Amino acid sequence: MDDLLKVTDIVFAIASQLATKDYLSFRQINKNVYYDHLSGTNDDRIWASRLRLLGLQVVDDDKEINEAHLDAANIFSKVTTFTTGSAKTTYGLFYKQFQCFVDKLYHNELKTFFPPQYSEPLIHARILMNLTKYIPAEIRDYTQYRKLQENLGILRELFINTVIKEMDLSYERRDYDSAAEFVEVLSECHEDNTAADFFKSKNDFAADVTLPEHIFDPGTNQLIDQQLQTALDKIGNFLNSKIKLADKIFGDSYPVTLSYTENIIANNITAYFESQLTANFNSALAVTRIESMPFLYKSINLSLIENLVPSQNAGSRFKELFVEFFNLYLEPKILNYLDVSVQKFGLDLEEMFTKFHNDTTLKETQQNEQIYESLRAKTSKQQLIDEKNNFLTSFTKIFKISNNSKAEDDEQLQMAYNLNVMNNNLHNIEILVSLDLCYKVVQHCKTCIENMRTFLKIKNIEGVVKLKCQEAFKILITSLSRDHFKPGFQKAIEVLDQYDPNQMKNLQIELETMDSHVEPLIKFTELINTGDIVLQMISIFYKNELVQINIMDKNQDFLNDVVQVKKNFETMIDDYVANGLNIGINKLMDEVLFVFGSLQFPDDFNPDPKSIMAKEIKPSRAAIKNVELLFNHCFLLTGATDKGTIDIFQQEIGERFFNEIVKNIKKNLISSDGAIFLICDLNYYYDFIANTLKQKSIVPLFAGLKTVGQLYLVSGADSKELGKMICDLGRFQGVFTQDEIYELVQRRTDWVKVRRDVEKVMYGLGVSDCTLM
Repeated sequence: MDDLLKVTDIVFAIASQLATKDYLSFRQINKNVYYDHLSGTNDDRIWASRLRLLGLQVVDDDKEINEAHLDAANIFSKVTTFTTGSAKTTYGLFYKQFQCFVDKLYHNELKTFFPPQYSEPLIHARILMNLTKYIPAEIRDYTQYRKLQENLGILRELFINTVIKEMDLSYERRDYDSAAEFVEVLSECHEDNTAADFFKSKNDFAADVTLPEHIFDPGTNQLIDQQLQTALDKIGNFLNSKIKLADKIFGDSYPVTLSYTENIIANNITAYFESQLTANFNSALAVTRIESMPFLYKSINLSLIENLVPSQNAGSRFKELFVEFFNLYLEPKILNYLDVSVQKFGLDLEEMFTKFHNDTTLKETQQNEQIYESLRAKTSKQQLIDEKNNFLTSFTKIFKISNNSKAEDDEQLQMAYNLNVMNNNLHNIEILVSLDLCYKVVQHCKTCIENMRTFLKIKNIEGVVKLKCQEAFKILITSLSRDHFKPGFQKAIEVLDQYDPNQMKNLQIELETMDSHVEPLIKFTELINTGDIVLQMISIFYKNELVQINIMDKNQDFLNDVVQVKKNFETMIDDYVANGLNIGINKLMDEVLFVFGSLQFPDDFNPDPKSIMAKEIKPSRAAIKNVELLFNHCFLLTGATDKGTIDIFQQEIGERFFNEIVKNIKKNLISSDGAIFLICDLNYYYDFIANTLKQKSIVPLFAGLKTVGQLYLVSGADSKELGKMICDLGRFQGVFTQDEIYELVQRRTDWVKVRRDVEKVMYGLGVSDCTLM
């Protein structure tokens, strides 16, 4: 043993594991230990290591310590540093304050643990916490250390229980200042959670607040505003009172308010509203409750969250964090609402379009039945009159009414019925697509998206909200296309295609009263106007409700299928418009042909020489009627669609009309005397095209056509001059080939006489000049 004490490292290692009293005794074991191993630097090292275990930092200069102001409660806050030379003295300060407490703990003297000068609970708490630092630095013997820790734990538990009891008594007396002091004591003991749990247990939401049993009408599932407001007022009043109380008791020392309010949000507020939303969930009207989510969410924000008082304990971001908690716990219901809202929107549109289809079909059926009954009544009345006349003429004839006569009557009835139904269908074209219904479904979509956008500010589900808004817009476009525009335009085009002006003229009394309109084309352009308005509505809606609010990224919208769906819809309408207008132009030309066939009389361009002087030089009735017909239809699209479509429409009508005029000339004989009347018609046509229609691309056609009139004006005596005119194609604006001019000139009444001379000029010889060998 003596040999071991001669080795410095061994002596130092032993000394480092000894309590203060034992270390001081060990130094005195002999002179060698004292002078050779545990004096000077090594002694300073021993004390410095203990101070480091206490948490003190070594410095070059120590500030002066006033021992008179030190006690076991404040020494750790007042003595935080030491110098190497003052380590022993500094550690002595701690030893002096705490060793008496260590001795009492070791001997289990807990009842008289705190001397009379330490009377405040907060001082007791600080001493206990300081002992947890001192004991590990002072005691190295495991058995002794374990005993001290066990006794300190018992004492600490007894102390905390006493504090909790006292705090409870203070709280019950509403002495919140005293309760706040005990909270500080618990916080000093690192028992903040205990204080928070105590606060929560004393402020139980379920025990203190009775919310309305129903905020939805059990019968209709409609939200009851008054009941909702009552619930929000009760929740708000409770929370505000507890926020103020938490500030009074905890101040800003320990953030109990956030965890407390989060617990109420999770277990009480959202649970309450979830139960209200899901009650009667299996009933037919359950969706009504889910649809109230936006209003409910806004009401909670406006009436509850916005009216929360500021919280010192929770900090300046209290309301913001409250909203985040609320959004987090309500998120499943919000996501459910988004799904239900989009599904419900789709079903609503399907129901609205189905109702429109059924209503229009029923109305059409009723109208057709009325037509049939009216016609049958008229037919029956006429039959009775005929039968009465037959009976008075001959009694036997009543028995000889042939089946053929009955069949003819039925056939006439059916024909009249078909014509009247067709006429009725023509008048109904414009209502095949309802602008009012389209407006309603677009507004419905706007409301749906606006409601879903209520939750756009919730960052966690922002992407989902945007996708659901886009999905609603796609449903709008798809439903408009599939369930309304497609069947509407298809039926309109079908009616347009079936229109036969010759049959419809049977309904007219006489040609003079013939209307200068192609009724289905006029109605179809009204349908085009409706389509154009709806497209504008969709475009504005897309821009305002999706792009401007960043539901759609305008810089990347070409990548989104929403844009493709929108473009497909626009393309579909354009195709239907083009198809319908093409058919409409066909029907218009049929009407033109009918006018030429009905009002263009043989003597219009080949008048009787005897009456020529009495004939007024003016456009023929056919020319006037056809120009009136064109005037009434060429401008139908103005304001209904874009200028490009209008130009194409007008140019096509003009070109087709030009062809019909040429055909009409070829059907008539034209005398030299009658040429002036043809020229009058051709000038009339040119004036309409050039000065009224103003489509420059087709003006040359009618300028060339106007010149054609001169072919008939030339006297037969100048047949050679006529031949020269035929060869001068520039005269006709390059519109006609020489063969076409030759075909036209053959309509001269004196063609047989002038043919030989004309062909000589054209070809250099006539047929009669040819000799067959």
